[in-house]
Amino acid sequence: MAVPSVAATGTAAPPPHLVLVPFPAQGHVAPLLQLARLLHARGAHITFVHTHFNYRRLVLAKGEPAVLPSAATSPSFRVEVIDDGIPLSSPQHDTAALVDALRRNCPAPFRALLARLAAEAETDGGAPPVTCVVADVVMPFAPAVARELGVPEVQFFTASACGLMGYLHYGELIRRGLVPLKDESCFTNGYLDTPLEWVPAMKHMRLRDMPAFCHTTDPDDVMVAVTQHEYMASAAASSAIILNTLYELEKDVVDALAAFLPPIYTVGPLASVLSSSSSTPPPAMDISIWKEDTRCLPWLDGKPASSVVYVNFGSVAVMTAAQTLELAVGLARCGSPFLWVRRPDVVVDGGELPEEALHDVVARSGGMVVPWCPQAAVLGHAAVGLFVSHCGWNSMLEAVAAGKPVLGWPIKAEQTTNCRQLCEVWGHGARLPEKVESGAIAGMVKEMMGGELGKEKRAKAAEWKKAVEAAAMEGGSSWRNVERLLDDVLLVASK
Repeated sequence: MAVPSVAATGTAAPPPHLVLVPFPAQGHVAPLLQLARLLHARGAHITFVHTHFNYRRLVLAKGEPAVLPSAATSPSFRVEVIDDGIPLSSPQHDTAALVDALRRNCPAPFRALLARLAAEAETDGGAPPVTCVVADVVMPFAPAVARELGVPEVQFFTASACGLMGYLHYGELIRRGLVPLKDESCFTNGYLDTPLEWVPAMKHMRLRDMPAFCHTTDPDDVMVAVTQHEYMASAAASSAIILNTLYELEKDVVDALAAFLPPIYTVGPLASVLSSSSSTPPPAMDISIWKEDTRCLPWLDGKPASSVVYVNFGSVAVMTAAQTLELAVGLARCGSPFLWVRRPDVVVDGGELPEEALHDVVARSGGMVVPWCPQAAVLGHAAVGLFVSHCGWNSMLEAVAAGKPVLGWPIKAEQTTNCRQLCEVWGHGARLPEKVESGAIAGMVKEMMGGELGKEKRAKAAEWKKAVEAAAMEGGSSWRNVERLLDDVLLVASK
């Protein structure tokens, strides 16, 4: 559906002007950018808002032309950058520090941006007035400022519905005395296996499966407090919640969320809906601070079907040098060629990595290591037979869309929840033991690549791929929900 260009009176109707505000991390920017491109293709005017923390990294890595849409080809798609007061030296994996800085520093710059856009709308040739702010749930200052200025707002939760359900129940964990943890022994004495049979639509959950920010001994933990009192409260007050998920994948959880949230629109996987769109979206912007090593694609071309293990732990997750070494040895012993994405900043404990020995292990085992890669293309390659993943939501959706089984090693946030659903509900994956050990890695990879377990998981992954294809095409559930979002919320806000 395209936004109507002519009103019933015969005069030109201005298109909706949507301001999208993602959290400054690649896993958040990517789906909001996909949504922005999809809505732009349907006729909306878009202002996409970066904060300096992520934008400066993008410019340093790629140069400004790579991360800005061309004004000539997309005059109704613009990028704005607001100050967040975060120095470039801040590590991206320090989520609590980022969250604290954003909530303190961004309201005033965002308020000034909306005021400037309103002033521009009153000038000849200016963009149409802002009709709706589409904010990342973890950027609650944006909907707060929008409400203050009388601008309609909706919120986009960039992770899974099951992750959202987990975060919504942080308060209940505290009320039941389960969080904060009593002391450090709770991490090793089995306490995290406490069953949580009261979580709606997710009765198989354990405390260890809840979004991992709650696994803390600190009664004043920033992430627990902000999640409970700001993120979820802001989401509950919104006019609508957009989820980048496949309804068929998370039906029970989405239906349960509907009991205590505003209207929910499941529009994912957005990348699949975008590729099915008959309208032409603006060119994609480069949002990765690492250069993709495309040599891995011809390398995959030379491998038999379903023979390669693909390993990637995402854009933010980190590990120790010891874990990295165990992973390398485990992959070398698995008996299959592997493609391993190892970011330059993935090791954080200061431990020594014997790079020469690592390269030797990789060379002898027929593997390939790259700093970054075009993941969707890799997962869609016929040679890839297994995805070893941190279970971040974008990665999970790309695996589902590609029909690839997943071997999970969750590290932070709602990755633990995604992995539990992967194993217990969705059925197309398994989990590595929590303690990373080379023998266990090799054994699990072998079983997933050549054993009965792997055969079962591949069959289920193929079923989910068909479900994604059906949902993303015209008339499918995600396609229809994009239309409903426009009709019920975004077009209404523009009138």
